[in-house]
Amino acid sequence: MEFDILQQLNEEQRAAVTCTEGYVRVIAGAGSGKTKALAHRYAYLVQELGIATANILCVTFTNKAANEMKTRIRSMIGDSDTGLVATFHGFCVRLLREDIHTMQYPEHFMILDSEDADTVLKNVYQENKIDSRAYTLTMAKDMISFRKHREDYLSWFLEMDLEKLREKYLNSPNPREQIFYGYLYEQRKVFGLDYDDLILSALYILKNFEEKRHKWQEKLEYIMVDEFQDVSAAQYELADLLSGYHKNLFIVGDPDQTIYSWRGADVHYILNFDKHHPDTQTIVMDRNYRSSPEILDVSNSLIAKNRLRVEKSLKPIRQAGRKALYNHARTVKEEAEW
Repeated sequence: MEFDILQQLNEEQRAAVTCTEGYVRVIAGAGSGKTKALAHRYAYLVQELGIATANILCVTFTNKAANEMKTRIRSMIGDSDTGLVATFHGFCVRLLREDIHTMQYPEHFMILDSEDADTVLKNVYQENKIDSRAYTLTMAKDMISFRKHREDYLSWFLEMDLEKLREKYLNSPNPREQIFYGYLYEQRKVFGLDYDDLILSALYILKNFEEKRHKWQEKLEYIMVDEFQDVSAAQYELADLLSGYHKNLFIVGDPDQTIYSWRGADVHYILNFDKHHPDTQTIVMDRNYRSSPEILDVSNSLIAKNRLRVEKSLKPIRQAGRKALYNHARTVKEEAEW
């Protein structure tokens, strides 16, 4: 079976699949087959090393990517349990369903999506006569998220009883404080966690309850993280903490494709990974199967100007095609019509 798995891969992909131990960083350029390498690595761990799927965590960034990964994996290993192929938030929900009792929350806590958060905020705005035109719901959610990631709010939030939290909310001196503490109060009333809370609560449990940390660290023998160029500080800390026992952390991404700095992503985590873990093996996947040489010539010349990157130049596999066209439209409408 090993021959069947590896024969479909090029040299760099094969290295990514078979370098199973320790810290491994894969710099995977656009169109270089990173999803294929990830799925094959998972299958290799199961079929060649005999690792149970319950002991492999594979984290992607979207539900769509996670479902595609599961489909590819099952095509190779059969209909096995791939519940730990998930998004960061999906994995944290699984952890919290098991261990959130340490925070005095029920197992079936409520997950607040963006619409739920809007409903909560509208109640706070109405109760405090806050003008939503002067301070929009989007501004409020950004402020709450910012504060949650930069303040150790869970340590006091969980210890404060509901009435004291309401008192703190009602005595808030300005709209920003009213919104923040009112939102936390409304959350506590329904045992609700928003998307920020899912990751921050999982981290809180792992950092503050040693037996829970050891349980998850020992369970997860191999951890793989996709799109590592877009991880936030909390996501990086989560992956690093979970891999602290077996020290088998495989990351894949491309510093040239980071797009989520506006929501906390920090490209330095992939760039400096080998500095945090000096024994890191780095593999560069630079064969592009998607675009023509003409397109890659243009993109390589532009990407080379990025200051924060790992040096690479994508190599075309496809045959030559038409010359790349350049069009600078005056408006968005003109661009769309062109």
